[in-house]
Amino acid sequence: MGIEFLIMKDEGSAPGMEEGTPAPPDLPYRELFLSVVEELPDAVFTKDLQGRYTFINKVGASYLGLPVERIIGHKDGELMTAEEAQRTLEFDRQTLLAGRTLHAEMHEHMAGAHREWLSTKGVLHRPDGQVMGLFGIARDLSTHRRNEAVQRQSEALFRAATSSSFDAFFIVRGEQEHLRLLRINAHAESLLGCEARQAEGRLLSDFPHAAFIAPRALCEQLWRTGQNHDDEVDQVRPGQGRRWFRRQLSAVGDCLAITMRDITEQRENELRLRLNERMASIGMLAAGVAHEINNPLAFVSSNLGFIATELRRLALPEEELRELLEALTEAREGTERMRLIVESLRALSRGDQTTTHPLDLHEVLENSVHLAWGRLRSRGRLVRDYGELPQVLGNSVQLAQVFTNLLINAAHALPRSGGEIRLVTRMQGTSQAVVEVHDNGCGIPAENLERIFEPFFTTKPVGEGTGLGLSISHDILRGLGGSMSVESVVGEGSTFRVFLPVVDEAHDEGDEDTRPEDGAHLQHSAA
Repeated sequence: MGIEFLIMKDEGSAPGMEEGTPAPPDLPYRELFLSVVEELPDAVFTKDLQGRYTFINKVGASYLGLPVERIIGHKDGELMTAEEAQRTLEFDRQTLLAGRTLHAEMHEHMAGAHREWLSTKGVLHRPDGQVMGLFGIARDLSTHRRNEAVQRQSEALFRAATSSSFDAFFIVRGEQEHLRLLRINAHAESLLGCEARQAEGRLLSDFPHAAFIAPRALCEQLWRTGQNHDDEVDQVRPGQGRRWFRRQLSAVGDCLAITMRDITEQRENELRLRLNERMASIGMLAAGVAHEINNPLAFVSSNLGFIATELRRLALPEEELRELLEALTEAREGTERMRLIVESLRALSRGDQTTTHPLDLHEVLENSVHLAWGRLRSRGRLVRDYGELPQVLGNSVQLAQVFTNLLINAAHALPRSGGEIRLVTRMQGTSQAVVEVHDNGCGIPAENLERIFEPFFTTKPVGEGTGLGLSISHDILRGLGGSMSVESVVGEGSTFRVFLPVVDEAHDEGDEDTRPEDGAHLQHSAA
């Protein structure tokens, strides 16, 4: 559809209107039109059927590089080069032939400058429907193109600058009650679980698991104070356990620049360093205790043997003698258990954490049972279900720590009556031995299973557990080439499985003669 009237010049009208043509009947609308088009950033003009300009605004005149009064009443061929005029007249001709509004992007050299614009041209009609000319609107695209180029360059610089960073980087904009993601880098993609092209432009609230990146209250504080923020946060990540991050936020207008650095490895190393220092102190204490106990224990054991020998020489009634000998046997069993504990304490004080060698897994399990017996016998029944196993490759002291910790944990989980712990050994395939520690205790809630091997995670009351036992055990097994898994049902019990590599049949038997003694430093297992 064309515009139904043509702006013409009469007395008192604005410059750019042809004389002698009646003005439109509604003068206020004409004046409004003239006022509006002079404020537009676009060029606006009209031409008659001979191609003479009958109106042009100041922006349009600037395109031609001439004043308005110099343009009105003239054709394009009189105002520009023949080549420039020809392209313009061709678009005019196509518009008049089509009888409707046409749009085209134009690239022309005009008034000494190369211009890109979106050109719109349409047909003008008289009230009786007769074609009387055409109108045109031209929007300069040069600035838009430059802005697009600058934006593309800015995005490319952002990607280049942040792609080599180990930090996750976000730019967000505040919008009423929400934050909108404007830019993110590759490391930020992993935090969101979404690629940049899919995430940019969306609300941060669309990613609820990443809300800790920029809590709304913290953002409001930054915008209010203008001060940067730097802190550390920890978060449980799906499938990754607990992670620690250093979070830095800076406010820039209504936007925020956010940097998230994963410092989990650094924090875990610090925790392990403190733990190793603590273990060293415990090792020294264990060495002293073992030394102080060992000598008097030897006297007690020797004297119990002497008493048993002398009792048999005495002429005592048979029943009385039997009872005395049974009491002595129980006492000697107690001293033997104490001797095993002392041996474990002595092993605790020795070093060489990483020495591995072929060993009998059942022997290690029995040693662990002796160490944990004080907790086990008062809580429930222990059932052994041992299968045929070849030797496994490991470290007896470290494995004793792992199994002792699992047995003590199982004992703590047992009910007050009817508690049972089952120790099961079997083969899995031909390359792995499996030790299962079952209990019929309280079980572990599903939300805690993912975190069960995290350092310092514990569900026990303060003072009853440090949360290090399973974490240390997990690390020990990983260092020995093994692994650990857990299954649990609340109210029914838990099963911890330890997987260890068996000794390769081609293993050199001579290695056993030259291997070091069990000198591995047994870390304290604090469940």
